[in-house]
Amino acid sequence: MKIQSLLFSLLALMILSSGQTVSAERTLPAILDGSMTLYDFSAVEPSAIPDTLTPVHISYIARHGARYLTSESKILSVEKILNHAKANGTLTAAGRDCLKLMEQVRTATAGRWGLLSPIGKEQEIRLGKEMVQMYPQIFGTNRVAEPAVTAVSSYVPRVIETMDHFIIPLAESTEGISISTSSGRRYDHLTRFFVADPDYAAWREHGDWKAIYDRFVAETIPVAPAQRLAGTNSGLSDKELRRLVYDLYKVLQGLRAMGLPAPTDRWMSETEYAACWQATNLEKYFQYSISTLSTIPAQGASQVLFHLLQTQTALENALTSGLSQSSHTSNSHTSQSSQNFLLSRLSDSFGLDGIFGHAETLLPIFSLLGVPGATALPDDWKDLPAVWSDADLTPLAANLAIIYSTDSRGNLHASMRLNGRNVSPINDPACLT
Repeated sequence: MKIQSLLFSLLALMILSSGQTVSAERTLPAILDGSMTLYDFSAVEPSAIPDTLTPVHISYIARHGARYLTSESKILSVEKILNHAKANGTLTAAGRDCLKLMEQVRTATAGRWGLLSPIGKEQEIRLGKEMVQMYPQIFGTNRVAEPAVTAVSSYVPRVIETMDHFIIPLAESTEGISISTSSGRRYDHLTRFFVADPDYAAWREHGDWKAIYDRFVAETIPVAPAQRLAGTNSGLSDKELRRLVYDLYKVLQGLRAMGLPAPTDRWMSETEYAACWQATNLEKYFQYSISTLSTIPAQGASQVLFHLLQTQTALENALTSGLSQSSHTSNSHTSQSSQNFLLSRLSDSFGLDGIFGHAETLLPIFSLLGVPGATALPDDWKDLPAVWSDADLTPLAANLAIIYSTDSRGNLHASMRLNGRNVSPINDPACLT
């Protein structure tokens, strides 16, 4: 026993004298996955609609659910740089492990680039079920009319998958429901206006924001993680090292969405991971939000706003027609029977209309509507993470729901929910100018 104790003591001494420490890898915060952050179902709030109002219609705008990487381009980029270091004999043990990770991601994807992962499909089915449970007046057995669901999506397969999986619970739980879905490039003005609008497309590619963003990347993305992989004498330029770190981040940020083990500080520290997110967050802000540089993103979303206004107008017209006819009925009608009569006038508009697209679809309309958290105008770009976060606004499966309700007098009321949370009435000068 004494010899065994002595051996353990000598081993401990050797470890301490060599400067090595034994520590477990720490998982990096999920919120720093940025645009690949998973939807937070734990933050979902109950409906704020009072019992005195009856929900009659929902306008729903959604981003696709959790997905695989859209392509292997970032994997190939990481592999190219690390293989260069390997050829030069400077690749570290961590670098060899990183090459193995790239192959694991490729294998797990199995050619399903850009498609919904099992997590994404589960997200959408859960969102559909929660919609049914939260609005039984529309989708439940006590509804006053048969609901109609009309939805459109972009032509991208993962978005079509998202629309279909979301609607399945609505169809399963609502007998007599009418469902009409469609997808394709003909809906680009609603789902992919950021490429369909020539001015917007030009802004995204080479607007005035690009030079600011490039400087931010050069100043913010650290080279240390790349040096720990490729070696300190790899011969790679700082620009190449930053590219390795940035592209590696764009692989790591998607691991959770694919159902793979979460990224850890094996690859970069929390501070280094956060720096990468700040750069991607700034790029999303410039491209898809109103800023001091441009209002083009909001202008691009104008067709979506017009669609929402058309829906609201149709509901108001139906109620106005109902009120006109109701005024000629007997005064002996009870308040409840009058309300049922008014609701029956909404039969053609009763249900849900949906637009299924991308984060790039939602962020501009959020900015145009003045959704809280989407209208930041920071003086210093480094302050942006404190006031504008793509992870908060458009996680995977993000959605905006505008719920229209009526009262007993036939007045139309609207409330809004963002990612399952109730939105306070918007009173933001940025969305009124």
